[in-house]
Amino acid sequence: MAKIPEKGLKYKTSRISYIANYFIVALLIIFLFLLWQKFKLSFTLSPASIEELIPVLTFFAFVIVAIYLIEEADVERFMRHYIVTNNEVMKVEGIFRKRKISIPYQSVADVKVEKGVIGRIFNFGTVYVTGVGRETANNIVMKGLRNAEEVYKIIQNKINLMRGAIISREGKKEKK
Repeated sequence: MAKIPEKGLKYKTSRISYIANYFIVALLIIFLFLLWQKFKLSFTLSPASIEELIPVLTFFAFVIVAIYLIEEADVERFMRHYIVTNNEVMKVEGIFRKRKISIPYQSVADVKVEKGVIGRIFNFGTVYVTGVGRETANNIVMKGLRNAEEVYKIIQNKINLMRGAIISREGKKEKK
């Protein structure tokens, strides 16, 4: 009989964690505008010469970079999510080929949270869950989570509950 997966708390990367990208896009737009004004460039979709082609290529290069920076957060949110259950922490990623990494609480060696200056201002951070063995395959990096401290506390509480249950079972065995 197949084991039904346990429901848990599902987390995704926050869009606000990509605020630096949005700031860079704003700077790119200002830079493009200033570049256009400084060199008095003209834009046409059917350039006749190399002098008309350069502004068109420059404009499209800026647009492609801006679109990438803006959409990076949505791609991350679509491709990857994290699940905290009563028994484990899981990272699920991929579209066509799903890849799952899970670390049971009894195998967690360390949990930590990091927040930069912008993360402290806008309340997001990265939670690192390290499994026993400290190999890269045994690590889950939960990037750009809103309320990262709360996620950290939830994971720590579940680890403590799991370890408490193991200790109480071992104590019962010794008494027999």
